[in-house]
Formats: sequence, structure tokens, C-alpha cells
Amino acid sequence: MMRRQGFILLFALTLTGCAGLRVADTPDTADVDSSPVTSAEQAIARANELAENGLWSRALDTLDSAANRFPGDAALEQARERFAERRDYRERALEDEMLVEDAENQQRKLVLLEQLARVEPGDLLTTSRRIYWKEVLAGKIERLTVCGETHADLQPTLAKRCYKAASGLDVSDDVERRLGQVAAQLREGENLAEQRRKARAEKERQLRAKALLDNAKAAIDAHDYRRALDILTRVAKLQPDNAEVAGLQQEAWAMISPQVEALIKLGDHLYLDEQLEAAVATWKAALNLKPQDEDILARIERARTVLDRLDLLRKRQQQPGAAGHVGDS
Repeated sequence: MMRRQGFILLFALTLTGCAGLRVADTPDTADVDSSPVTSAEQAIARANELAENGLWSRALDTLDSAANRFPGDAALEQARERFAERRDYRERALEDEMLVEDAENQQRKLVLLEQLARVEPGDLLTTSRRIYWKEVLAGKIERLTVCGETHADLQPTLAKRCYKAASGLDVSDDVERRLGQVAAQLREGENLAEQRRKARAEKERQLRAKALLDNAKAAIDAHDYRRALDILTRVAKLQPDNAEVAGLQQEAWAMISPQVEALIKLGDHLYLDEQLEAAVATWKAALNLKPQDEDILARIERARTVLDRLDLLRKRQQQPGAAGHVGDS
């Protein structure tokens, strides 16, 4: 008896100490301004700050005190109602998170007990534990169903966990019908979320395309046509049907093409004049204006092949005895 009383006393002291720690060591409480509020707007802002730190009671107390100081303020009254609803919902959500956490743990425990029953088929203790935990889970069916119904819109992840936990149990036809409605609501929410995601992505793509298009126009105005074409290529990937892009590309190409042709002709002239390295450099300049052009690439490759052969001949001639061998032949 004395040992039991001592245990109870120790347990109570532990709880008291933990509670004291929670109050004294919570960092968020120190970050919230505690000076007296001077207006209804400041009270609402203070309440929001407290709520963000999870201090819902203090938030409501702040609004109550402000309502006494500023009676008849409609914004305060509305804020008080909103905060009370939010506090109640937050409390409900936390309770449901613990509920579904317990249910999931108990379902995992049942799986392990099923495996244990196969190891020891005749063990009565294992059988009784299975029966007990099944009954415990069965007692949570209604609460899990209500959890799914309550949070399907605001916290679909929590609702989905509750739905999944309840769906794995033996339920009545009525509960099955309600769970079907929860599933339909969750699918509708997921579809809506996907539509919103696509809409945001499309808006971001449009804004990005507009910014790039403005940069391309600025490059054309600065006569930097190659940069403009590179930017317009990126815009075309974002908006393949943008007619303005095609028009700007034609404008830029119209200005670049004469430069490219002139550089190619100059390179050809240098090549025929056996100034191969200068020809390659000139064609590379043309290639910078018109990347991946097959005709220009072919010219450069041909000139490099000739240069490589000439370099090989020079190396052979520089080898000791190369001149004698040539004379003997």
C-alpha cells in the first residue's frame, strides 16, 4: 500500500514538474509582446501572434480584454468569433491526430498478433489479445469516420488517414456509405488542388515567357540578335503558339543572315588562299551567329582535316633522317 502511494505521489510530482517546465521553458511565449494594447487593431494583431504560437487561450483573453476597453467594436467581435472557431477546430484536429495515431498503431499491432498466432496457433493469450485489440479498434470506427468527414476540406491528409484506418475495419452499411462520401470528397479536393497547381504553373509560365520576351526585344534594340534568338527559343518552348515570337525570330534572322553569309564567304576566300587557321577562325565566328549550321561545321571540319595532315607531315619531316630517306626514294 505504501509503495503504491509513493508511486502515485512520484507520478503527481513528475506531472507537476513537467507542467512547470512547459510553462517556463516554452520559447514562443517570450517572443510575444505582453505590453498593453492601445487599439482594437493592435489587439487583433496580438491575438494572431499568440495563436501562431499555439497560445489560443491567451489570444482569446486578449480579445476579451480589448472588447471591454473598446466596447461595440464590430471587428473585435468578429475576430473573437473567428478565433473561438479556430481554437475549437485546432483542438479537435489535435485530438483526431492522436486518435488516428492510436488506431494506426493498434492496426500494426494486430498484424503482428496475426503473425504471432501463426507461430503459436494454440496460444490463448495471443488469441485474447487479438480479440481485445479488435474490439478497441471497433470502438473507434465512428470517431474515425467523423474525423474523415470533419477534416476532408481543411486537412485532407488527416482525413485520408482517418478514412484509411476506418476502411480497414468491419463497418456497417451506414458507415460504409459515409466513408464513400468522404472518399468522394477527398478525390474532389485532390482534383481541385491539381487544377489549382496547374493554374499556378500556367501563370508562372506566362509571366516567365513575358519576361523573356521583353529581354529578347531589348536585345534586338541593342542589335544583339544572337542573344535575342537564344532567348526567343526559350520563349517558344514555353509558348509554342506565340505568333509574336515567330515574328521577332524572323526579324532577328533577317539581320543576322547577311553577317553569316559575309563571314562564310570571307572564310572561303581565306581557305582558297591557304590561310587555313584564319579561315577556321572566321567560320567559327559565323557559327557563333548560326550555331549547329551543317554547312559551316562541314567547312571547319574540312579545314581541320587539312591542318592535321599538314601538321603530321611537318612532324615527319622534323624526324632525324627524314630528309635522307626522301632523297633515297
